[in-house]
Amino acid sequence: MDNAVNTQPPAAGRKGPVTQLVERVYELEVIAQTLKNDYLRALADFDNFRKRMEREIESRKREGIEALICDLLPVLDNFERALCAGGDNANGIKKGVELIYRQLLNVLEGYGLKGFSCVGEEFDPRRAEAVDYVECPATEQDNRVVEELCRGYEVNGRVIRPARVKVGKSGVQTKGRPDPEEIGDKKYESNN
Repeated sequence: MDNAVNTQPPAAGRKGPVTQLVERVYELEVIAQTLKNDYLRALADFDNFRKRMEREIESRKREGIEALICDLLPVLDNFERALCAGGDNANGIKKGVELIYRQLLNVLEGYGLKGFSCVGEEFDPRRAEAVDYVECPATEQDNRVVEELCRGYEVNGRVIRPARVKVGKSGVQTKGRPDPEEIGDKKYESNN
């Protein structure tokens, strides 16, 4: 009876390696499906959050623009009144324009606008744009702002428009370009 095959079922609770692998694959598939569902839910939540933030940003931007326009409407009304009043009284028109200017400036300052001047200061390209150079005899004025053509403005410490200025340079031509007679044929010498 040595050739007899063991026909007894495996002991209770014992599973074969194939059955164990099948059960493990099934468990891992359940875990993978759960993680996939969690990932898709998180992705959808994030997409909804992004869309909600975009709508909120647009809404706040629109509200800010509306608030600024509402604050500027009285200035617009005063300009219309000034245009309708007309007349030949130049002094009265000047006073009216000055009042409207102050009113507009007050509204913009309420939104954080602040003007600045760079005259006499050392040239700073973050706060000023040099539109021209001016020859200056004194070296103290070298690289200093000598004239302001247009005021600079900042909002909450951030420059929104740099001042447009003329900068002093000692020994520099005012046009910023060399005289053509000084150059002569020098530009052609390097080609020969």
